[in-house]
Amino acid sequence: MLYPQGNKYRHFFDLSGFWEFRFDPDDKGVREDWTKGFKNGWPIAVPASWNDQFANDRDFLGPAWYQLRFKKPWEWDSKKTMIRFGSVNYLSDVWLNREPVGHHEGGHLPFEYDISNNIVSEDNLLVVRVDGRLSQKYVPPSGRPMNNPQTNYDFYPFCGIHRPVLLYSTPNEGIRDITV
Repeated sequence: MLYPQGNKYRHFFDLSGFWEFRFDPDDKGVREDWTKGFKNGWPIAVPASWNDQFANDRDFLGPAWYQLRFKKPWEWDSKKTMIRFGSVNYLSDVWLNREPVGHHEGGHLPFEYDISNNIVSEDNLLVVRVDGRLSQKYVPPSGRPMNNPQTNYDFYPFCGIHRPVLLYSTPNEGIRDITV
């Protein structure tokens, strides 16, 4: 789907706002089960790059974690529920209520997951791990020393959840794709 549009069959809820955030320079979050939630987070605006929000850590390009608690609208109980990320740079892993939802690579296109089996009516915990480390195999690649950080492109590699995160509901049955 290019972008969810609300109508009498499809409803959406924007999760933009302030989330909790934590840098993970030692890459210990998975090992320490931050997928189940973490403590000592800072408020961060979503969508926005973390590089623009934390002056002391502006140049951090490693793993970091986001979490948000939210409630599912009650009228969605019998509908398919999707979560759509407009853009996350660069690698992302998503958990909902301690269960893995998906992994995405690439910071430039939207992606979405069916979370109908993971979401509950009341308190939901959404956790997202974002890894902004550069690599020769990523788009754009890193490695050619021209600037700081050492890259072979002429823009700064901002990291984080860059576009809105939307929940949307659809009927359980419907046309998903038309190929001619």
